Amino acid sequence: MSQVRRNTTAPSRPWVERTDLFAASLRDLNPNYAIAFLARVLYNASDELIAEKLHVSTAEAATFRSIGHSAIRHPSRSHGLRDVLDETDDGALVIDRGLRDLIRSWCLEEMFAPLCGQCGRPMETIGPLYGSAGRPRRYCSNACRQKAYRARQRAGPSS
Repeated sequence: MSQVRRNTTAPSRPWVERTDLFAASLRDLNPNYAIAFLARVLYNASDELIAEKLHVSTAEAATFRSIGHSAIRHPSRSHGLRDVLDETDDGALVIDRGLRDLIRSWCLEEMFAPLCGQCGRPMETIGPLYGSAGRPRRYCSNACRQKAYRARQRAGPSS
């Protein structure tokens, strides 16, 4: 779980309930809306990629994403989430056990995570991949980066 700062003005509630609110709110949504919303937020997936993975048109994918975003912001859901979001540093999304279980059960990493340029495995996207400055990573590890470099060197100069 990311760093969490305790808000002393918020009413005290059990920690487990507080961290599971976001996953519970997403489970209450239509799965297509929630998947489209998470794909954009966690993996920065385009509407075209969301449409391809959900087997719908691009317009429908944009609608799913928009409805999911609006549903999460609706006061009936956002009122309970306000306590969680107020406690995180810089408004960052807390990826807790409940949300990780939801991501795994819906197979979001297999659908939307970028693939390593060498071995083809999905790369870890929750963490430094999208939170850091600069270009996104192309390889899952330094070993894969080195293998790709050696393969390019063996192939010779490309001109």
